[in-house]
Amino acid sequence: MSSLEAPVSRGVVRIGPAADGYDADSADFWGSGFFVAPEWVVTCAHVVDKRVGAMEREPGGPVTVTTYDEERLDGEIAHVLAGHDLALVRVPGADFADCLWLSDRSAATPAQVELFGWASTLGAHGAEEFVATTAIATGGRQGQALWLKSALVLPGCSGGPVVDTRYGSVVGVIKGKKQGDATLGRAESITVLRALGDEVAGSPWAEVVGAHDRHHLRRFEGPGDCWPRRHHRLALAQGRPHSFTPQSRTQLYGLFADVEPPTGPGEVLQLVNGASRRMLRSTQRIESNDPRTWREGAGLLHDPREGTEAAPAGQDLEQEGVVLYAAMVYLTLRARRDSPGAQKLRDWVHKAADALENEVIREETLEILAGGDRDADPEAGPVLEAVHDDVLVVIEPEIYGTHPWRVQLLDPDGGTTTVRYDEEGVPRHGLEEAVRQGLSEALARADAGQYVAAVDFLLPRALFDEPVDEWRSRLPRADEPPSVHTLPIGRRRVVALRDQLRRRDGVTPEWNRGRRATDRGPLEAVPLCLDVPDRGHTATAPEGEEAAYARLSVGTAGLAGASLPVYCASTATGRGSRVLTRAFHAGHVAVLCRRTGEDGHDDCAEFYRRAAELVRDAPTGSALRERVRVLRNLSADPDRSDRQTAWARHIVLIYDPPHRPALPDEPLHAPPL
Repeated sequence: MSSLEAPVSRGVVRIGPAADGYDADSADFWGSGFFVAPEWVVTCAHVVDKRVGAMEREPGGPVTVTTYDEERLDGEIAHVLAGHDLALVRVPGADFADCLWLSDRSAATPAQVELFGWASTLGAHGAEEFVATTAIATGGRQGQALWLKSALVLPGCSGGPVVDTRYGSVVGVIKGKKQGDATLGRAESITVLRALGDEVAGSPWAEVVGAHDRHHLRRFEGPGDCWPRRHHRLALAQGRPHSFTPQSRTQLYGLFADVEPPTGPGEVLQLVNGASRRMLRSTQRIESNDPRTWREGAGLLHDPREGTEAAPAGQDLEQEGVVLYAAMVYLTLRARRDSPGAQKLRDWVHKAADALENEVIREETLEILAGGDRDADPEAGPVLEAVHDDVLVVIEPEIYGTHPWRVQLLDPDGGTTTVRYDEEGVPRHGLEEAVRQGLSEALARADAGQYVAAVDFLLPRALFDEPVDEWRSRLPRADEPPSVHTLPIGRRRVVALRDQLRRRDGVTPEWNRGRRATDRGPLEAVPLCLDVPDRGHTATAPEGEEAAYARLSVGTAGLAGASLPVYCASTATGRGSRVLTRAFHAGHVAVLCRRTGEDGHDDCAEFYRRAAELVRDAPTGSALRERVRVLRNLSADPDRSDRQTAWARHIVLIYDPPHRPALPDEPLHAPPL
């Protein structure tokens, strides 16, 4: 018996049908599960899906949970993540449960693990036996599956915990074994449960994690053995004591459980990277698979030297990083800082900061706390500089019928981090569906606190008519109430286009002058093509491209504001596209146009007049982006006959902002013969 088997066994349960059941012939044992918090059991979706009817696996479906001591408890299926084969079972009244310790970050693999569960070793009723086996876990990064080498996964163990023997924490949920391979098992990473925030309305994940941390804090503050004390013994036995001790971790996580949770992974990552930059004086970003709680952010700061070269050799900055991060969490609570939970968090941070040996980090932490106490003063400057990411969707020109694409996070300095990509690409009609998951993940990371991330689309000219502002990062479900996350992205967020062709010119003096003028304002609309709107698109003698270039060059010198070209038709092809290129050559960074072609409407005069008012009322290019977003909402109803907004139903904003991404390296070509 390993040192972990006895304490783990008290939290691992058997799951079966309810006592009265829907099917009298069902077996009494379906599989395993384990308590992660009082009244909450994690298991596999296929364990609670043993019956043909869907009734059993829907929320509210009854099950029986049997503990190690043979106590049978009534449970109900609370949530099912069928796509990840995980489920949460609620067991009302089970506040006495022995709960296992959940890892606060993805598994550090390869790792020695132990698998625990119940198995029908004799194949007869009542013959279930608690079993423990060892394996080597690989994979598991960014929420991917854990592969279990040399694993003996017996029938019935599905839903049981995978425990990292080095840290004594649950890193996965046993799923089964690879078909045809008796020695290779598979498990779902425990971090996948964070997806409950995306897939399930009214997700209980923050509630479950909070209950988990309060439970372990109570056990630690009481007499007897508990997981934090076991973690301390494990660290000493392995000769790896850390400055962020199990005692500090348990206290801090219990305090995190009693304050308002973060608004999303973006807010957590913003603070994690802010702490990392202050601590290591490095711009290297820490990435994760969507941390949803404050504790998961602290987990990302364990041993911050991993993957960096910025930390002094031999210096353990674990405690410094976590204490600095906790101070930033306190500051983020804003008006909620007067709550008892926030004040207890502040007191913990102050005491922990006083004990830090690193004088620089200690002073920065105390300054943050002091700033939180005084920032009600409007004269006081911000203590933390807000650094927000936006999202960039890059769609390449068509290659053999498909468009390669990638979704990236775009930081204020122009750096990018790819979230998802497809080098082979998809046809144009499948782009929205293909990009959706990556867009959803990127937006979850970029949204932070009160900040709603913008989305830029870097497109080939042929896709300028694609209604990307109407794309959705998450589809609405018939069984769920309306959600802000299922709105078309252009109604909730600033959405603008960037031009692939413009990227080839690089940063030119004309672009720099136009960028500064547009950023400073004021703005004044000018026709992209001179014959619009006075004589219409069918004018017999339209302005030539060279003349357009000369005219559009006026007003971009940055001396008296900026002119902003307006066109009441599409710039994807034809004359609009040709003159758009000239506008870019002249240094313009913003253009208002439409998705419809030259023959699609007869209201050019009105479009130009309304657009000129819109541009004139926007003091800067950034303000114009937000006004276009509001206008999209006002003109969204197709049944509304409001001439004040109907002209803008197909409006497109092309905007090449100051924080453009770095230009890619151009491929080398052999000189022509």
